[in-house]
Amino acid sequence: MTVGCLNEQRSKEASIVLSLCFSSSGLAGVTGNAVVLWLFFRNESLRTISNRFLASLSVADFLVGLVIDPIWITFRCLIQPSNVTQAALNKFMDMLWIHTTAATTLNLCCVSVDRFIAIRFPFRYQDILTKKTCHSLIAVVWFTSLLLPCPVIFVNAENLWLFVSLVTFCIPTTVMAVCYFWIFKAASNQARRMTGGNKHRADERRSTFPSRIIQNFKAIKTIGFVLCVFVVSWMPCLVLSIVHEFSASNPCTDEKLYNVAWPWIEAVALSSSAINPWVYFFRNGEFRQALHRSIRR
Repeated sequence: MTVGCLNEQRSKEASIVLSLCFSSSGLAGVTGNAVVLWLFFRNESLRTISNRFLASLSVADFLVGLVIDPIWITFRCLIQPSNVTQAALNKFMDMLWIHTTAATTLNLCCVSVDRFIAIRFPFRYQDILTKKTCHSLIAVVWFTSLLLPCPVIFVNAENLWLFVSLVTFCIPTTVMAVCYFWIFKAASNQARRMTGGNKHRADERRSTFPSRIIQNFKAIKTIGFVLCVFVVSWMPCLVLSIVHEFSASNPCTDEKLYNVAWPWIEAVALSSSAINPWVYFFRNGEFRQALHRSIRR
């Protein structure tokens, strides 16, 4: 085992490109999510139960751009701590990573469940998801995301990878998939009821169909885009973790993965926080109208 093997580092050019990726993603995330949150708190019409869950997700994305991306630039691109010699610093980075992942995935999970209830039980939605229930769920999400990284203080993060992956990725993704399966099933049934029969009856049914359900159809596509962005950006993380865990352990390979490959995977994952608010803006007419009104004022 050579010393050079244990000090595998990225080139200066790669570090510069990586830092540009983190900085541009962080700037876009802070700007976009700040606008979303500003519109949410400025316009009372946007403070619906569904948008409260989206606002909680925007807070998580905003913190990623404001806090996580600068820290990742400092440690991943400038300091580049060794996986062997900087144990305390690596624990701190692991804790931030677990918290960030948990906050994002659990908030997305709440958004999916909210849409499921809105589509599956449209007339009981306001009774099931009250403002108090909504705030309680958001509090549980943030408490869990803050509590989940604590075991890393006492146990090596590599020994917790299976548990962390289940809680922060596998279980939330499964819940989202199940919710969206039933959402699309219910939405297709409702669409058939709206458009069934002749055109005159279809127009008549559309006029009498609850406006909330019609709005839910539009919201489905927006949240669907957000979920697709999440899966595409975070899946490489899970795949690399599984491959690394079940492959033969080699100090040289571990060091190269940690210092060379893993930061690029993290950059892709954290980019979802910058993309989400733009998805809300371009897909959500209420936010666009609220922004236009605010600009005119």
